[in-house]
Amino acid sequence: MNLDNKYDLLVIGGGPAGTPVAMEYASLYSNKKILLVDKLGKLGGECLFEGCIPSKILLKSGDEYLNRNEAIDFGIKNPNEKPKLIWEDVVRRKVNILEKRSNAALDNLNSLGNITLIKGIANFIDENSVSIELVETNEEKIIAFKKAVIGTGSRTFIPPFKGNGLDKVWTNNEFFRDLEHPKTLTIIGDGPIAIELSQILAKLDFKINLIGNISSILPMIDKEFSKLVLEKIKENENINLILEADVSEINFNNNLFDVIYSQYGEVKTINSEKVLIATGRTPNIEELSLDKANIKFDRKGIIVDNYLQTTNKNIYEAGDVILNGPQFAHTAAYEAHIMAQNLFFGRNKFKVNYDKNSWVLFSEPNIVSAGISEEKAIEKGYDVITGLYDFSIDARSQIENADFGFMKFVVNKKNLEILGITIATPNAQSISGEAALLISKRVTLKKLVSVIHPHPTLSESFTFLAKKMMGKIIQEKMKSPMFKIGFFVKKYL
Repeated sequence: MNLDNKYDLLVIGGGPAGTPVAMEYASLYSNKKILLVDKLGKLGGECLFEGCIPSKILLKSGDEYLNRNEAIDFGIKNPNEKPKLIWEDVVRRKVNILEKRSNAALDNLNSLGNITLIKGIANFIDENSVSIELVETNEEKIIAFKKAVIGTGSRTFIPPFKGNGLDKVWTNNEFFRDLEHPKTLTIIGDGPIAIELSQILAKLDFKINLIGNISSILPMIDKEFSKLVLEKIKENENINLILEADVSEINFNNNLFDVIYSQYGEVKTINSEKVLIATGRTPNIEELSLDKANIKFDRKGIIVDNYLQTTNKNIYEAGDVILNGPQFAHTAAYEAHIMAQNLFFGRNKFKVNYDKNSWVLFSEPNIVSAGISEEKAIEKGYDVITGLYDFSIDARSQIENADFGFMKFVVNKKNLEILGITIATPNAQSISGEAALLISKRVTLKKLVSVIHPHPTLSESFTFLAKKMMGKIIQEKMKSPMFKIGFFVKKYL
């Protein structure tokens, strides 16, 4: 492969952060030379190959399998025997989809004509150059750059457990690479990845031991919503939930893992064919030699400013390696756009705004979040009011036999702007886009009540909740001796 010695833009990492910034910059500057370095030599990163995409492929298979078994709930009598799960076909479908997506991204990249993609490992030599080890030939190339972007992502953090089985456990990487179907699987973790995977795999007839070290699950989510997921896990016959457990040791003997943990002062052991660890994430920064590039960092990530610029003014960063940043593929893509625009203008003009971030947890029920929480809003100094919509009264939810869960609005009392939306109900992901748009466009309750949603759909819930909250506001205002109808109509209606 012929590589130049100098590039206008060096991008390290071909995932949701690196690929879009390289492509957007290339489309803005057709005469600039861009080098994209990825350890796998493929586009997509962990999200595509070992994370959000393969997990949702399994989720779809699990839902279809489960739905056919529950068809009787909808008045459909199935005279045939119970549907059979063909695991090899599930795996084949996953492989086909991932190849299709990765190849399409590569075609788009190649069509631009000014991006070179190489399979390599980059580490900085100084503030404006890197050494790249080409994976397939072990050659070393020295490359100089004018600007650079780091988007190397993160990996599972593995606690310092004792035992001889630690080198044989799965993380999400090994699981989605191997895609075996053991009879029993122990998942260690109580966060989003552990919860989502345990519920998805339970639908596919995995027998799961789910071990968490606190008394609840999803500690980063409001308890009123995580409690709904916890109740569903407790009802699931394929999940053995073990909470307030402190894992100390993982051993492997006679083709079985023994997980040793303490719970309520008693030491216990549980065994399974496989163990998967999902105990948080750590950034992929060790190989980069960041100190040589004058980039400040710690073990949790790289320090950046609001423009995503590192302490080296020529180097930007996006995605999971940002210190204390949101770790979502779509947020990394948003950050990539911010960086591309700042690089295009040649100066820092655009800032990130994580207050409008959104995400979906594909648990049962789905949990959707857009904007900021009530706690965060108060912390930022807002005087807030909140409202809840109960999906048990929702027409679409009743039709779908999924009439449970809530939607919550966090609203700025001063101007009625919606600051945050949280939704927990089956198929909440189908209305996550509207939640994100309402937050991004700073929509108020006043504007939302005039939106005409089609009936019967889940999206009606937004207007129903807005009307409910406006009704309470009107009632409270009318009680005031200072109430003036003209002023009120102008401001609120």
